[in-house]
Amino acid sequence: MLEIGIIFTGFLVGTLVGLTGMGGGLLMTPLLILLYGFSPTMAVGTDLVYSAVTKAVGTLQHIRQRTWNKQIVFQLMKGSVPGGIIGVLAIRVLDHFSLSVEDVLGHLLGITFILVALLMGWRLIQKRRQNRTFRSLWQMPLGVLGLVGGFLVGLTSVGSGSMFMAFLLATTALPSPVMVGTDVVHAFFLTLTTGVVHASFGHVDWPFVMYLLIGSIPGILIGGRFTLKLPDFALRIGLIVVLFLTGVKLV
Repeated sequence: MLEIGIIFTGFLVGTLVGLTGMGGGLLMTPLLILLYGFSPTMAVGTDLVYSAVTKAVGTLQHIRQRTWNKQIVFQLMKGSVPGGIIGVLAIRVLDHFSLSVEDVLGHLLGITFILVALLMGWRLIQKRRQNRTFRSLWQMPLGVLGLVGGFLVGLTSVGSGSMFMAFLLATTALPSPVMVGTDVVHAFFLTLTTGVVHASFGHVDWPFVMYLLIGSIPGILIGGRFTLKLPDFALRIGLIVVLFLTGVKLV
């Protein structure tokens, strides 16, 4: 029964990731700690490796569907990949001082998600869309935003989808399927990098990862298909709702 529960957990989280491009780390890391008794460090490492494999499947699907923006992905990666590695290494430093920054970061991310969700809801109601394909939040390069976001992901595993989806929602006028695909493809490269570093420190429960993948791979394929079938307006509303609920949960 335990194995069936793990598989079902993977399916639910995978479906959410495939449909919205976010929510995996936010849901999986707390579940590993609260439901399955993982230590925070093992939960972060296990979640990142699981997310990397899961999002590899979603990445291939979105590339085939051409629902991703290559330019935005590469610009984010310039900062997020090195930032993620620094975040993982920071855990090793914090261990020596017995400090935990997850609660503080969670509250900060939660407030950001709520504000962005409200802003995007207002923009949607007013039917205002940006003419440019993308621009930088607060006039900052996407690489800088990637560096900050990657650091937080490497440190907590939370935000590889949700946080960067917030950036895309706030700074682009991409169609929702392309926005989701761009987020999933970028998250794959970020979680792969940080997951490998965590694995090198022994922070991964490999059998648990395998059970999660049995459920999550079909889940993300099903969710990814629905991004093309749902109307753009409905999917955008769904993204805003998930982002807002994510912020409430974190706060």
